[in-house]
Amino acid sequence: MNLTNEELLEISIKLERDGKRFYTELAKIVNDPLLKGFFKLMAREEAQHEKQFKNLFGSKKDAKLGWENNPSLRKFIDREFQTDIFPSPHQALEELPSVRGIHKALDIAIEAERIAGEFFKLLQESCNDIEIKTQLTILEKLEAEHLEKVLSLKKRFLNDNN
Repeated sequence: MNLTNEELLEISIKLERDGKRFYTELAKIVNDPLLKGFFKLMAREEAQHEKQFKNLFGSKKDAKLGWENNPSLRKFIDREFQTDIFPSPHQALEELPSVRGIHKALDIAIEAERIAGEFFKLLQESCNDIEIKTQLTILEKLEAEHLEKVLSLKKRFLNDNN
């Protein structure tokens, strides 16, 4: 099945909105000021990414950008986006009062940021529009930074709770 810019925009927006919702809900529940501040920052950055995607795809809505017939990208989308990457806030946050719940939430965030980065990399690699390719490269790097931030926070959190 061919990929459309509209489908990719929908996936990208959903990914960023779900991330924003997930981090916002985490920030409301945790008591630790470091975790609360971190989750608020991540929510703001996810909201910014959503705006970037709308601008990016809005300018090239019907253009052929190179990914329309990419089987690797289609396979990745079919594999990774059949279910939500970020679970519903209630589902993910049930265990949060415990340390184990925080670990679970950070693990979810790590996996989601990894998948988002991989998705944007595949988009960038298959795109033939230099403007969009450049923006996707930036977004891929931002997702890699998010992944590193979450990994670092998890490591610090694990060390603080041992």
